[in-house]
Amino acid sequence: MKERIAIFLDTEKNSGGAYQELVYMIEKINSLNKDEIDIVIICTSPNLQLDFSKKSFEIHYLSMNIFERFIGFLRNYGSFSRRIKKYFFFQNKFEKLLKRIKIDLVYFTGPSQYSLYLEDTDFIITVPDISHRDNIEFPEWAKSSEFQRRDEILTRSTIKAIGVITNAEIIKDKIESLYSVSRDRIYVINHQPSVAISKFNNLDTKSLQSFKKLYNLPKKYIFYPAMYLPHKNHKCVIDTIKTLKLNHNINLFAVFCGSDKGYLKKIKKYASEQKQNENLIFLDFVENEHLPYLYLNAIALAMPTLSGPTNIPPWEAFKMETPVLYSDIYNIKEVYGDAVYYIDPLDPKSMAIGIKNIMENKNNIRNELINNGKKLLNSIDVDKEFNQFFEIIKKRKKIKKTWEFDN
Repeated sequence: MKERIAIFLDTEKNSGGAYQELVYMIEKINSLNKDEIDIVIICTSPNLQLDFSKKSFEIHYLSMNIFERFIGFLRNYGSFSRRIKKYFFFQNKFEKLLKRIKIDLVYFTGPSQYSLYLEDTDFIITVPDISHRDNIEFPEWAKSSEFQRRDEILTRSTIKAIGVITNAEIIKDKIESLYSVSRDRIYVINHQPSVAISKFNNLDTKSLQSFKKLYNLPKKYIFYPAMYLPHKNHKCVIDTIKTLKLNHNINLFAVFCGSDKGYLKKIKKYASEQKQNENLIFLDFVENEHLPYLYLNAIALAMPTLSGPTNIPPWEAFKMETPVLYSDIYNIKEVYGDAVYYIDPLDPKSMAIGIKNIMENKNNIRNELINNGKKLLNSIDVDKEFNQFFEIIKKRKKIKKTWEFDN
């Protein structure tokens, strides 16, 4: 009998990379599924803007209020309630749904709080980063109890998961070290370009015309797709544009795009104080079909991020043959090698010099970055990496045979 695997989704479309990653994961898992498993989608809301209209997935919606979620947590981690739940306690709404639709295994596409509510159902969980442990200074990670929330999920869920998926060996090392997860239960699946980028066709004139109507962009600009949050370090890009103008006589634009999480007003205020408004374009969330053209026309992807350390945009830039400038953080060279130009995210002069060298193609640097990016992207055996997902399921099924018997 085929295993029924529920892919759990609680990520909104405007969440940026997390959403793009889950869409790609679902697409890839579905394409590699040789009728080995039945894929079921569980969403926390019908308003997540997840388009599976072309897929024949079985979809269920799970709505849990704060009381029901607290009950789910107490049944696992409440000292008293955990001991009496078999005799008298409120039901676990999540587990009740899973039993009703006969789910064997749940796959969380990110570090979801809902993983804390599972009692009897095995699960796999994706942990893309542990940034809250690397930079506890940032408010979005460590203030207003956010640090405790993130760390509670990872502390409790990673050691209970039958498989933890992450994006690089350097993150795998940290998960093993900080959360005491058995190394053989941590699997690395590298980032890949979003579906819109991976399926991009230069011949799509309709999308191109639509893009040109919507965005009147300058000819020379650097591109930074990222939600407007402190750890994304937009300030460095603004300072870089100013440095290029004052120190190198280069008048360059920067195009940003992403969802505002309450920080954009401060970024714009800073840009105004630095008198850089005319050279900065702040876009909101960009629809998938338009995203490739923002890369295609950019001089470079500029990412002075302090998070990750891995992110999806570099892989998209590799695909679109756009040079990449990236923060030299957390042994990231083990991931990107010579495919990116490394910059100090705390020093705008570092990025300014890199952009100048790329624009002038000094020592053929632009061409080398493009070629090395393509080589790195093509060196990843995507199917082999994603087949690890099925190996986790097969391993679990094999172990289950020691106590389960065919009727």
